[in-house]
Amino acid sequence: MKKAKPALIFLMKVLVSAGLLVFFLTRIDFDRFMNTLAAANFSYVALALVMYLACQLFTACRWAILARPLGFNAPFKEFVLYCLIGMFFNLFAPSTVGGDVTRVYYLARSGKKNQDETWAVATIPAAVSVFMDRALGMVVLVWLGAIGLALFPAYAVPTAIRSLTVALALGFAIGGLLVPLLRRILPKTGHSIVIKLSFALRAYHNQWAVIPWAIVLSFLLHLTQAWMHLMMGRALQIDVPFSFCIILYPLVGTFAALPVSLNGIGLREGGYLFLLGVIGISSEKGVAFGLLLFLIVIIDSLIGGILFLLKKSPHPLPHSSETPA
Repeated sequence: MKKAKPALIFLMKVLVSAGLLVFFLTRIDFDRFMNTLAAANFSYVALALVMYLACQLFTACRWAILARPLGFNAPFKEFVLYCLIGMFFNLFAPSTVGGDVTRVYYLARSGKKNQDETWAVATIPAAVSVFMDRALGMVVLVWLGAIGLALFPAYAVPTAIRSLTVALALGFAIGGLLVPLLRRILPKTGHSIVIKLSFALRAYHNQWAVIPWAIVLSFLLHLTQAWMHLMMGRALQIDVPFSFCIILYPLVGTFAALPVSLNGIGLREGGYLFLLGVIGISSEKGVAFGLLLFLIVIIDSLIGGILFLLKKSPHPLPHSSETPA
């Protein structure tokens, strides 16, 4: 029964994604939708492809900064490689955590802290580095959305969405202020997330300066991806101001992260359809916008797949037959 549960969850996510896509596609003018895609300026699409690939450099840099205090000294090019391979597994594995597991595996095996430890011992700090990378990325994404809503209140984003975004941002800020207290009260055993958080708080206590740097890189990463949305608007000949892009991208990204669909498929397109409608963009163009962005992610992710096939498995360390903790 336990083995059947993951398969059932995966099937439900596939059904949710498929159902949402069918729902959206049956409620738009299909000919107008296809004409929108056919008229796309693919020079802007190509630029967006390069921009999305460049974003992986920001991600790799942020991850490397967060991994150094945990003792990992792998070359930066290795972090870039693992991010690109992880991008492939994020998209083509049943869950977005597939890419995270891949990054943990490679960092623990070939980016180990020293030559004498087993890869199993290195798994926990490697997982913590990926956990922190993910967590800070999501926190800054929500903050950017809240900042965008505060700076540009003229956009008619529904009050409920505004309130939820601001509440999440405030919650993350309060959580950050409570970090010193958490370090004292969190147990060293328990749920895996509690263990990782406790380990991270102890590891970064004396090297806290890496956190602001990681936050700055996260803002640069998300602003670049917001600019990529501006390019997508130009590709489809629709006016999407950059001021709205720094609202659009964070809100859709946060919404698509809900674990109810297959890698956000369907939720992402619905988010673009709804929020682009706020500035008067038609449903056909909203769905085309989301699908074209997803196509960019697919193409760039395939590069990670090629690198995965070319990458030799890291050489096993002594006692690598041990089961990871």
